[in-house]
Amino acid sequence: MAQTSKQFVWGINGHPLTQEAYKQTTWDRQVLFLKELGIKSYRMDVPLDPKGVIRHEVKFRKFVNALRESGVSILPVVFPKFNRSDTDSIAVYDMLFNEGKVFCKRYYHLLDVVEVGNELEIGLLKKKGTTDGTKAGHYDLAKSRNLMWNLAAFIDGMKSVKPTIRVSLSLAWTHWYYLELLKSYGVNYDIIGYHWYDNMGDITNVVKPYGNFLPKLIAEYDKEIWITEFNIYKGTLTKSVERQNSYLENSLSKILQQGIVKGFFFYELFDESALQSKLPHEAHYGLIFEKDLQYYKKPAFYTYQQFIKRNKSK
Repeated sequence: MAQTSKQFVWGINGHPLTQEAYKQTTWDRQVLFLKELGIKSYRMDVPLDPKGVIRHEVKFRKFVNALRESGVSILPVVFPKFNRSDTDSIAVYDMLFNEGKVFCKRYYHLLDVVEVGNELEIGLLKKKGTTDGTKAGHYDLAKSRNLMWNLAAFIDGMKSVKPTIRVSLSLAWTHWYYLELLKSYGVNYDIIGYHWYDNMGDITNVVKPYGNFLPKLIAEYDKEIWITEFNIYKGTLTKSVERQNSYLENSLSKILQQGIVKGFFFYELFDESALQSKLPHEAHYGLIFEKDLQYYKKPAFYTYQQFIKRNKSK
């Protein structure tokens, strides 16, 4: 049986080590907003060097300590130095095992849950965006074998140091054959980290032939399910703040009623105006936007805050 969380995990995404909107001068403000929302876990990207050491280690430790003082844990999304060659040699396994071991030895006391990579299944699809990822034929199986070997090694290395550490692996939309690959290669993870946006439909009742798939995944893979990214597609770039708010309100009500998902992380805390010129589709996902050095909360901020407040004890 899958080990499950004792309480529902309320979280949000941010980029305090890597993105301009989250730079160090805003750290105190981020912590205050997390406390105001009632967030208990902050999902953040944490780049590693090839040895398994966090690239911004001093900043990382300082920020994590500030979060812990406020009662907030982190869900780090780490990016190991995977070997991309088409091989499953023992040498590759040993290298990634050691990387995971080094990482966990240095930071085990700060971490209970780690997410390894981000939507790695997309890179395995033969035709990105044109297949639903439900069948073996949709995937490059040679690349898949190599990734499975890398993932298994890094996770095994972490768990050799801290057997109780829990590992989340993320996927998006209906890319379910990725879960079958993880199962068939014996990758030792604990949590399915689902990413879902409004262009994918209603996660509790997707259009035919997908339907209400979350109960089926629980039955088939015996893993805890968290939603580690959730929002409207492109945020409020092309849709109103009211649309963002209504999608969150209606969807989260259905998700909680279903009683399957054990963690929910909105994507993300801040809009990222620095991305507007080159990546405008990534710039408007926040619950909060900044203008003329002032911060403004979108309606979804208050809706999410109320959901957390009402459901915190459940």
